Amino acid sequence: MIKRLKVLFQTRLALRTTAMVMGVVGLLGVIFVSVAVEMHASDERRNQYSRIEELLSTVERTAQAACFLGDTQLAHELSEGLIGNSIISDVYIVQADGTALTHAGYYVPGQAEGGIERVIHSPFDARKQVCRIFVMPDEAGIDRQVVEASRFLTIALMIQLLGVGLCVVFIVLRHVTRPIAGISHRLSELEAETGQKLEIPWNNHHDEIGKLVGSVNAMIDRLMKSLGEERRLRQIQTVEERRYRTLFDNVDAGIFELDHEGRVLSANMAFRYFFGLAPTLELERVPLFLHELPGVDMPSTEAFLRCGAGRNEACQWEVRIDTLEQPQWLSLQITPLSPGRSQGVAHNITEQKVAAHQATLLAMTDPLTGLGNRLGFERRLDQYQFLSASDVQPPVTLLLVDFDHFKQVNDTYGHHAGDQALISVGRLLNAAMIEDDYLARLGGDEFVMLVSSRSGRPAINELLAGLSAQLAEPVLVIDGHDVHMGVSIGIAVIGHDTGDGREALRLADAAMYSAKRAGRNTWRYHERQ
Repeated sequence: MIKRLKVLFQTRLALRTTAMVMGVVGLLGVIFVSVAVEMHASDERRNQYSRIEELLSTVERTAQAACFLGDTQLAHELSEGLIGNSIISDVYIVQADGTALTHAGYYVPGQAEGGIERVIHSPFDARKQVCRIFVMPDEAGIDRQVVEASRFLTIALMIQLLGVGLCVVFIVLRHVTRPIAGISHRLSELEAETGQKLEIPWNNHHDEIGKLVGSVNAMIDRLMKSLGEERRLRQIQTVEERRYRTLFDNVDAGIFELDHEGRVLSANMAFRYFFGLAPTLELERVPLFLHELPGVDMPSTEAFLRCGAGRNEACQWEVRIDTLEQPQWLSLQITPLSPGRSQGVAHNITEQKVAAHQATLLAMTDPLTGLGNRLGFERRLDQYQFLSASDVQPPVTLLLVDFDHFKQVNDTYGHHAGDQALISVGRLLNAAMIEDDYLARLGGDEFVMLVSSRSGRPAINELLAGLSAQLAEPVLVIDGHDVHMGVSIGIAVIGHDTGDGREALRLADAAMYSAKRAGRNTWRYHERQ
């Protein structure tokens, strides 16, 4: 029961208001009644003493006669008359000489305090004292009358305060808590999202309750505007999300997200296609890390962590993917978005790579013969020198080939025939190349061969003997005339004669001129002096 009352007291404004009002009324009632009773008792006591004074004034003439004549009978009747009042307990009349004329009760002059004394003078001489009357008030009787008067006052005040309290409670309940409770009930049933509003009570349009309802309605208006704006923004967001999803799934670039450990959180179709991932693969459930993706030169976890360590700059890698029909090159660009989260974009740069490779090949290819040119030859020399410095490259034989009497072919048959002769000889030389051997045309009628598939003079001599046999046949037939082409060859060995490729070319050039001086259409090795 007490628990239920406690719950009701906490949840019912009317009950709390009533309890507080009645508590305040009760407290004030106790204070006011106590003060009022005390004041009334004091006034009542003064009134009783004033009444005794009035009684003495009333019997003063009779007392003058009794004392002047010394009439004890009359004095006795006077004292009995006074003692008959409920507020007087003792009466004592003493003559001027100190003898007692009469007394009633147990009052002894000089032995009690609080009594009333009245001096009686002669009826003929106002200055002559004939006797004194001592009256002792009946305190018990006075207290009874004070209590009776105070009880009535207490009851009246309590009834008045109770009535005031009940009126205050009624007014508060009727005009404050009841409207608030009604507003609360209607507010709980209000469908604010439909724009429904509260009605202001008919008698509260201009007071605080009316202002409260107005504030609630204004809040509903703002809520409706906010809801409308939210719906509009949600629709825009939905459209943008669909647009983003369409772009995300159909864009040519691969888009993906990574966590702080390099785990792939999401990826679009292009990214899945690049790395051979199934379109239905649920990346949220299947852990897949960046370094685990198929590809050459994929960034390691350490490289990814260094990329995202305290920087907001994008990191970029180029990787080769061999999972598709043909090798593909991708450019991975990863940008930190927030702590523990990064976004990456994978662009297919295969065409750029192929174009760059083709441009490089074109720059290193002789346009007439399709063989390497001087730039390609120098690049190959640089590779051999790098490998030689690493002690992993065996000796490479450099053969410098120069046509004999090539100018006569041009002068006799024309430059076109000379070009055809260069092409034909280039094909013969290229047919002799195997594995990592390299053939280039340095310019004019000068070719260079880098032979790494054969080592030692016997193997090189065998190669050159085969070439000489082939060159013994006509390289061209023009208008029924056979065109023969002899070659002089100088030989130097990189890694034996010298470690520098360009120095080897100079040595081979010197050896080639030795072959020409020896009668042409032969070869000579560089011989150390």
